Amino acid sequence: MADSKGFTLVELMVVVAIVAILAAVATPAYINYVNRAKQGEAESLLMTARLEQEEYYTENGQYASTIQCLPSFTDGNTQCLSACNNPGCSNTYTANYYTFMVSGFNSGAPTTQPYYQIQATRPINGVNDLLTISATTDTPTVQNPSALNYSIFQWLFGQ
Repeated sequence: MADSKGFTLVELMVVVAIVAILAAVATPAYINYVNRAKQGEAESLLMTARLEQEEYYTENGQYASTIQCLPSFTDGNTQCLSACNNPGCSNTYTANYYTFMVSGFNSGAPTTQPYYQIQATRPINGVNDLLTISATTDTPTVQNPSALNYSIFQWLFGQ
């Protein structure tokens, strides 16, 4: 048997075990990296929405009440840009896995300041990744940081 070539079953099992351990470590890291990249795109769109809200306020004296009143969120429906309160204008816009919407809209009644809040949500593993930006914040705020913490144990055991 000294001339036989090949691998023993034990050697193959050791190699398979090493590859499985490496995959168990690398998979969650990769998934978290992809989720952070998607969240970065959502943050960028929220910053764009904030700038467009300020531009809308400058031109109209109030903030846009629906997300499709903003140029980057129209889906080609230019009716919403010219007539923001048009019933055909939706308050949701989906891009890059996130759903954007204006919430907490306040046109500025005599006793309050004009205000808006824009939310971006995406379900991840049964948890909503929620980012917000408002008239009083300069950068997007992550409301649920644990949404991006993927682990192989959570996937396997549901905890």
